[in-house]
Amino acid sequence: MKKLVYVLAAVVVVAIVGFFVVAFSLGSIVKGGVNRVGPKITQSSVNLESAKISPFSGQGTLSNLTVGNPAGWTSPRAFALGEISIQVEPGSLRGDHIVVNSIVIDRPEITYETRLTTSNLQDLLKNIQEAAGAPKQDPNAKAEKQVKIEIKSFRLQNARITAIAAGNTATVDMPPLVMENLGSREGGLTPEQLSVAIMKEVTTQAVQAAAKVAMEKGLIQKGLNKILGGEK
Repeated sequence: MKKLVYVLAAVVVVAIVGFFVVAFSLGSIVKGGVNRVGPKITQSSVNLESAKISPFSGQGTLSNLTVGNPAGWTSPRAFALGEISIQVEPGSLRGDHIVVNSIVIDRPEITYETRLTTSNLQDLLKNIQEAAGAPKQDPNAKAEKQVKIEIKSFRLQNARITAIAAGNTATVDMPPLVMENLGSREGGLTPEQLSVAIMKEVTTQAVQAAAKVAMEKGLIQKGLNKILGGEK
């Protein structure tokens, strides 16, 4: 009987230790996943500095996420997201359908660089769309069940846009962006599909805000003058 008690006690201790190992490593798992998968989706540099997520409450914080610009643009990055607050349904972390109750991105810095007919954000969106529609590399490989994500509430607020046109720069505030029930009807979306859905809205809002300030400050006309040689 004593041996059985010792064995059960040992099992409990191992289970508790294992749980806390997983709990403390959850943030590093998220960080590693973002830094590994992000560049494949955006075809640019992606770096998440740190991530902390509690398996008890599902609440967490992602800190200092930067997304670089696609090739051919002069500014080093498209997005700098200082702090992302996230709340995940804890039970969903054990399955292949992860439910995110809320994501709040506060005070992001967005760079909008344009060349009249295109922009860095549009090129970034094209890259993400290509990744979402790209076939698997090895069609004969054993199919793995893909993890899908559902986001009930997404909010991007207090965003600051730096608009760059032909060497001229201006800054403008972007209105809050709120999106709800992303992937709810579909039973979740892949990371690529979610990136496309969110990036489309961010790009649209950023272009509208940047275009307004560009018109107000004459950046477009200044850019045309430089291109046509009317301004030294």
